[in-house]
Formats: sequence, structure tokens, C-alpha cells
Amino acid sequence: MARAEGTLLDRMRRSRKWPPHWPIQWKLAAVSAGITFVILVAFGLAVGQITTNQLRDNYAADTEAKANELAAEIRRRNLVAYLVTPGYIGDASGLSNLLASVNGAADVTTLANKTRFQLPNTHDLGDPSTTSGISTYDGWQVATAVVYQSEDIPTPVALVRFGRPMERLDASVGRIWISILAGALGATLLAALGGVILSRRAMRPISTLTSAAGQIARTRDPDVTLAEPEGDDEVAELTRTFNDMLHELSIARVEREQSLKRQREFVADASHELRTPLTSVLANLELLDTSLRRPGSGNGDRDFEIESVESALRSSERMTRLVADLQLLAKADSERYRDLVPCDLSEIAANVAAELRPLSDNHTIALDTPEAAVVEGNGDDLHRVILNLIDNAIRHTPAGSTITVTTRLDRDIAEIRVEDDGPGVPKEMWPTIFDRFVRHDGRGDRKKGKGTGLGLAIVRVIARSHGGSARVGTSPEGGASFVVRIPAIKPAEKTPETASEKPQGNR
Repeated sequence: MARAEGTLLDRMRRSRKWPPHWPIQWKLAAVSAGITFVILVAFGLAVGQITTNQLRDNYAADTEAKANELAAEIRRRNLVAYLVTPGYIGDASGLSNLLASVNGAADVTTLANKTRFQLPNTHDLGDPSTTSGISTYDGWQVATAVVYQSEDIPTPVALVRFGRPMERLDASVGRIWISILAGALGATLLAALGGVILSRRAMRPISTLTSAAGQIARTRDPDVTLAEPEGDDEVAELTRTFNDMLHELSIARVEREQSLKRQREFVADASHELRTPLTSVLANLELLDTSLRRPGSGNGDRDFEIESVESALRSSERMTRLVADLQLLAKADSERYRDLVPCDLSEIAANVAAELRPLSDNHTIALDTPEAAVVEGNGDDLHRVILNLIDNAIRHTPAGSTITVTTRLDRDIAEIRVEDDGPGVPKEMWPTIFDRFVRHDGRGDRKKGKGTGLGLAIVRVIARSHGGSARVGTSPEGGASFVVRIPAIKPAEKTPETASEKPQGNR
């Protein structure tokens, strides 16, 4: 029983809605026509009322202006004497001619003895008022003006009135409202017709979108571009948005494939880099084992064994550094990062310079740290950044070169600049110098082939993990210039407790 009542209620609700068999273009046309009619009626009422008020004001202003014109004309024709001397009013032929020339009704009333003069067979304007202005009488609009004795003597001597029938004004107002109503109805019909035509054209691309969505669902291939419909309506915008979405999906798929490709290349490069020291270790250990198993080994074999062990140790150390670098890069790529504390780049740079001077191979390491450059970061990682940059300069410049380490504050950015006077980095390598496993064996390189190609990649990864950037350029001396920029914090934010808890630059 309850289900039957619910079904009945559902039917009643549906019956109050649009007829289910109506096409959507008819529904859109009906809605647009209804909204248009309501808007036009509201707009017509506002415009009609404003226009009516303006028309009435203009009509009254014209009536009042005509009365004032009659008053001025009486003075100009020197007819004031007939109004001041009532005995001569009957002889005022000039006044009669003046009143007869108006298009309406007019009369003049003297203020001395309230004598009123008007032409016969003219409309009665009622009793004269004592003040000037606009009034109505018997369906006529009456304007009253004061006649002064002269322009120099502002003494009122009479009242002149001019009247016009209100039916002229009412007829004009009626025509205005009829025009507004007819315009609203006509515009509503045109809106309904236009709504049908536009909605029919607008719904045509919907089927194209539907079929395209079905095709993508079947093939899972977003490389589809829909032809944009003519015009710039909502359907066209929907089509463009749909194309943008498909374009972004296609880009995302390409980026995912590129990312997988980069990961495969990274694994291949890492495997290649690890295979070389592993092969060396294995070969040296095999030689060592053969030497130990050979009977009658002498001192010469002993020297060979020591050389094999040292070579294996060097390869193992290189492999250890390579694994550590790969671990740091993997940790940075996965964004599994560490706690950040205020760190002074100037202090870290000084510690790194002091650490590397004994190992600089006759290089001069100059410091230019005039002020504190405090950033929020990890001291060990920032130490690694400066260490890699200085070590890179030592490796790729000849003995006797000068390496300058500079820290600066540029507004809210802390800058680390490591420059040298060596041969520099060729410009064709600038776009890839921070990529992984990229080596530069140029002029002045004293350790060709001994690096892992990860030092500068680590610099860029750490800089980006701190919200900064790394770039390469040319120093003023013509050598290489590496600049790392990291957002700075105020020096006051570096508390003594923080400085004592985490010394900067220690590894």
C-alpha cells in the first residue's frame, strides 16, 4: 500500500513538471521566451513610467513656458497700460489679438480690480489663482504667469493664464503604453522562435560529444580532437573544454610514458655505472685469488696482490659513493625529506672552504661572505651543495686557479655563487649540465672519467627541494659560474638554541 501511494505521489510530481515528450529545444525555447517576457514587462514598466513622467513634465513645462511668453509679449507690446488703467481695457484690441493667436485658451486678470479679459467662445479656465504655476481645471492643464509693470519696476499688475486640454497628453501616454506592450509581445514571440532555432543548432554538437566520449571509453585513446562548432556559445565552450581535457589527458599519458622511459634510462645508467666498479672489484679479487693459490709465490706476487687489493678498494669506494648519491637522489625524488631549521649559508660556505683547502691541489679558495644568508633547510644537504660545487671547480680547472665562493642576500632570496677563472663550461652543455650521469671532459679537466656524473644533479635536486633553483653561466673572469638561489628568512629567526643544537657544515 505504501509503495502504491509513493508511486502515485511520483506521478503527481511528474505531472507538474514539463511534459515528458517535449524535446529539450522546446523546453529551452519556452523557458527563454518566458524569461524574456518577464524581463521585457519589467523593463517596459520602468521605461514606460519614466517616459510618461518625462512626457508629463515636458507638457507642463511647455504650458508654463507659453504662459510666460504671453506675459513677456504683453510687456513688449506695451499693453500693460490697459491693465493698469481698467477704463481702457475694453479698447485693448492689441490684447485681443494676442489672446487670439494662442493655440489653446488664454485670459488675463488684473490684480487691481480682479477684472478678467478673455475672448468669447473660448474654454473657461476657472477662477484665477493668486500665484504662478501649473494647475488643472475641467480636464485642462492651466499655467499661470505674473505680468509685471516693466522690467525695471517689478510690480505685479495682472495674471495671465494659458491652458491646453489634457486629452492630448493622455493620448500620447496611451500610445506609449500600447507600443511597449506590443513590443514586449513581439519580442517574446521572436525570442521563442529564436530559442527553438538556436537550441536546435546548439543541441546538434551534443551528439558528437556523446559519440566521442563513447569512442574514448571503448578505445581508451584520448588522441581525439573534436571539430569546434561555429559561434561562441556554451556548446562551443563545452567542445573546447572537452578538447582541452582530451589534450591534457594525452599530455599526461605522454608524460607518464616519458617518466617511465626516464626511470628505465636511470636504472640502465645506474646499472652501467655500478657494473664498472663491480667488474673491477671482481677482476682484482679473481687475480688475487689466483695469485694466492699459485705455489711458490714470491715478493713480486706480493706486490701484485697489494696493487690488486688497492684497486678493488678504490672501486669499492667509488661504488659506495655512487650508491650514496643514488640514494640521496631517490630520497629527494620521492619527497621523503627531513626537518628544516634555520641555516646560515655564509657559515656553511666557510666550513666547506676550510674543509677543502687542504685537498684543493694548489687551488685558491676565496670567500666573499659579507653578511649572514639564513635559509630554512637541512644543514647537511646545504653543506653537500657547496661541497659539490667547489669540488666540481677543483676537478675541472687547472692547478693555480682561483675559486671564489660568494653568498649574498637579494631581498628575500639567499644566493650561493661559486665561480672560477678556468676554461668554463661550453654553452652547448648548459641545458644538460645538471642532468644525471652527465660528465664534462673539457680543457683543464684534471680528473677525466673519474666522476660519477651525479654531483651537479645532486646540487639541483637539493636546491629544488628547498624551493630554490640552480643555474650555470660564465664568470667575469671567463670561467664557470654556478649560482644556487634559495628563499631566505630573516636573520632574527635563527635562534641561539637552534645554532647550538645543529652546528652548520658538519657532515
